[in-house]
Amino acid sequence: MRTSHTRLASCSGTAVVLLLVLSVIAVHDRACAQQPSPDQTGDRDRGIQLYQKGDARGAIEALRAATNKHQDDGDAWYYLGLALVVGGNKDEARDAFERAATIRLGELITLAPLRVLDSTGPRSADAKTGDRYQAAIDSVERYLQVTQNPTAEWPVQLEALRFYRNYYAGSLVPETIVSSREATTKLHILSKPAPDFSHTVASGNAILRAVLSADGSVKHILVLKRVASDFDLACIEAARKIKFTPAIKDGRATSMILQLEYNRYFL
Repeated sequence: MRTSHTRLASCSGTAVVLLLVLSVIAVHDRACAQQPSPDQTGDRDRGIQLYQKGDARGAIEALRAATNKHQDDGDAWYYLGLALVVGGNKDEARDAFERAATIRLGELITLAPLRVLDSTGPRSADAKTGDRYQAAIDSVERYLQVTQNPTAEWPVQLEALRFYRNYYAGSLVPETIVSSREATTKLHILSKPAPDFSHTVASGNAILRAVLSADGSVKHILVLKRVASDFDLACIEAARKIKFTPAIKDGRATSMILQLEYNRYFL
């Protein structure tokens, strides 16, 4: 027997439900798991140093050891890809950059979706968040450089990553973005279509971040937790079709950053 469901806004327990989450999912266990152990950083740091010194062969050996022991180390995968490019192995480099991008995108899930405007200190929370987005950008850009025919979701990912990087850096972006608390009139969802999964056999749970814009469109869609290319593309297309009345602040329509979750499982 096969079942599928998509969630939005609230969990109703129906077979197909779409969940629209207005704040970031903070998972304590995930955050703890991201803290590198001394064993993990040993091979990785040695490999990075060897790469920077021009020893691609030594770097590949050390970084392969690092990724074999700790497959969720995005930095190790990224530098492994760099070393493999120097060593002339673009096929394996492509896989390494894709792994790095997937891991680094997933690490963005726990970051706050809005800027912290009152950050203090030599390195503000926004600056550090911008660095995390830049790391993901680096991975995606390198992946695209060594991939002849990338699947359609990667250019979408890169555009969205650059937007959020600029937003956290305080650069001028064409959106006035508010939180749900700041809005005098809340955003109202009018329709929320489920993804068309007819072209994919994949199953799993995808998490997206998007801007529900003041002009009524859904922009800057970023897949934070990937499932598979065709699955993720179906989720991106479904997100684009969400119809809503924008939030209002001080009498003007404004944009909001929201987190979306889509899933399908076979029993």
